[in-house]
Amino acid sequence: MPSDLREVMEKNPVLFTTATNDGAFWPAPLTAKHEFGCYEKTIEGLSEDAKAHAFVQFSESACFEDHDRSPFPDGGHNCPMKKLDGGFPENPWVLTAAKLYTHMNGSEDSVCYNMMFGNETFSLQNSVSVEKHDIAESKKLDFIEKVEIIQ
Repeated sequence: MPSDLREVMEKNPVLFTTATNDGAFWPAPLTAKHEFGCYEKTIEGLSEDAKAHAFVQFSESACFEDHDRSPFPDGGHNCPMKKLDGGFPENPWVLTAAKLYTHMNGSEDSVCYNMMFGNETFSLQNSVSVEKHDIAESKKLDFIEKVEIIQ
């Protein structure tokens, strides 16, 4: 529901991913279109204090079925299950976002920040695997004040 996602995005950075050939809910490419529509409804009501967020749709060619995880599929919706090339295309971006907000504390001066929100050739929005994107920096990046480690 957009209202639930909006509540999360007000409090936390979000990386929302799908693939053109994602057929999890509806036949491809309708799932990706539906997910982008949900994302659009969500961001309509975001406050200026909302955290950084990105919607990324990976191309069908980037999320093709390569049978590397047989008998389990790793194309389309299961693209995050890919293990060749470090889980390309999705896993390197998830790892970059995790490093940005846990290790780099969301620092705008970090390479991770430039990878997620910049316009360099190595940035998410310029990745050859990305077919569609909407990437928004937080207006207020001081949201990570303290990270507690629970043992």
